[in-house]
Amino acid sequence: MKLNIRHFFTFSFLFELFLFIFTLYLTLGVAVGIIIKLPSVPLSSTATSPLFFIIAILITTIILILIIKLVKSAWLIRGIFILAVLNGFWLFGTAYFDWPEILYYLAGVGFLYFIYRNILFHNIIIIMAISAISATLGLNLMPSSVIIISLFLALYDFWAVYKTKHMVEMFRGLAERQVYLSLIIPQNFKGLFKKVKEASPQTEFMFLGTGDLAVPAIFIASCLKFGLRTSLLVALGAIIGFIFLYILFVTQKERAPMPGLPPIILGCLLGYLISFLI
Repeated sequence: MKLNIRHFFTFSFLFELFLFIFTLYLTLGVAVGIIIKLPSVPLSSTATSPLFFIIAILITTIILILIIKLVKSAWLIRGIFILAVLNGFWLFGTAYFDWPEILYYLAGVGFLYFIYRNILFHNIIIIMAISAISATLGLNLMPSSVIIISLFLALYDFWAVYKTKHMVEMFRGLAERQVYLSLIIPQNFKGLFKKVKEASPQTEFMFLGTGDLAVPAIFIASCLKFGLRTSLLVALGAIIGFIFLYILFVTQKERAPMPGLPPIILGCLLGYLISFLI
């Protein structure tokens, strides 16, 4: 398909771009909030090595694939999803609330989650959880470590989507259980208020994986060690990489899943390098 200027003025693209940018800058805000509220949190750490991080990701992926293949019930997967989201909510709350206000915050968000299970609220909770987890990880990783991890994950993303295709199968397995570890992007505004169960890869919805959000967000939070300017330039690079990813996606001959991390990480690295040149 040929690229058309109208592709950049669709609701789906503008909404997806907004969510991507909002997640990156919310992560930055959460990271700054953690530093201000918990000044004892170190801005560098040798405890979390790239190898440890990569092994943890691979083990988690293997366990998730085995659960999808061996456990037919959706409750276990949904339980893991809820626990992961609650962990993100807790980390988000620690950046802005004191005790016992954090309990009121968790109870309120939890209540809204179970009442409004539409696509809009799904995206909100994903963004809140991802931004908090990414900020926490980024503050405990050196940029050099994040670069190693990001390059590995970009190559892994390409391999898992185009070669083994197990990433695609894992997404489909989760979708069959109505669990989406991704942002759900509708084609129009009304689609935001549809139930999550109405979304599927076979419908008009698009999906942006949590990894495509979390990895650049971790990179940005980590770069706070070199100052806010470095983080902002990395964020700008990630945004440019995301736009390039969208161009690649819409110009496919046939709509198919694509690895999102390679162009996004390339943009992050360019922004990081430019920060040392200007």
